[in-house]
Amino acid sequence: MVVKRIAVVAVLGALGLVPVVSPSQAVGHAGAGTGTVVARATVDPPLIQGLAIDQTGHYVDGVTVQATRADGTPAASDLTYASKWDDGPQHGYFYLEVGRRGTYTLTLSKSGYVTATFGPVHVRKNQRLGLGEILVKKVLPASSTTAGLDDKSLSVGQKGKVRVKVTSKATKKPVGEIEVREGKTVVGSGVLRPSDKGQVTVGLKKLGKGTHTLKAYFFASPTLKASTSQPMTLTVKKPKHRPTAW
Repeated sequence: MVVKRIAVVAVLGALGLVPVVSPSQAVGHAGAGTGTVVARATVDPPLIQGLAIDQTGHYVDGVTVQATRADGTPAASDLTYASKWDDGPQHGYFYLEVGRRGTYTLTLSKSGYVTATFGPVHVRKNQRLGLGEILVKKVLPASSTTAGLDDKSLSVGQKGKVRVKVTSKATKKPVGEIEVREGKTVVGSGVLRPSDKGQVTVGLKKLGKGTHTLKAYFFASPTLKASTSQPMTLTVKKPKHRPTAW
């Protein structure tokens, strides 16, 4: 239903058929709370409307949206809020009464999120322009990755193992993908699941004779930033052959 609703905003908005409400006529505008909006009047075009969404697919209320003209002067601003729909509120909605046709750049900002810039946006005379979804990335908590070799020295043909631990102040059960690399070459991989409580052992491919410098990489998840371990040194030697007995 949400996907269908987005399509309606983008298509009908471009045609000028989506009703919008001014903040003073709305119940639950982002500046006043998180309820739904009661439509009492429409707003004269030209205007720009859209939805703020984060990287996890959640619509975000309380985002400041600023429209700036091509000459750098501010044109309009709004806070995203929950707009009323027949099947429930549409969170993350905004509209901007820009006043006249022209080219605009939108800036979306909120504490705890990366400021996003969208544009240029070209608005025609009397147009109600629907932009659909605009991504605002939530700032993710940091993670830390440590790693150690089960054996620092192996014989040719043997496979090594790396013990990887990922920690974060935000959670005791980080989840995500792990890779062990030699330079850009992946020599082992694994997955952290909630039951692992941040620790996993990664099996390595067979490596050739010589000294290998390895690092463990934790890739960014929807809830944590990526992190990398300190380098580890693995030495692979030819096995010693015992002299043949006569």
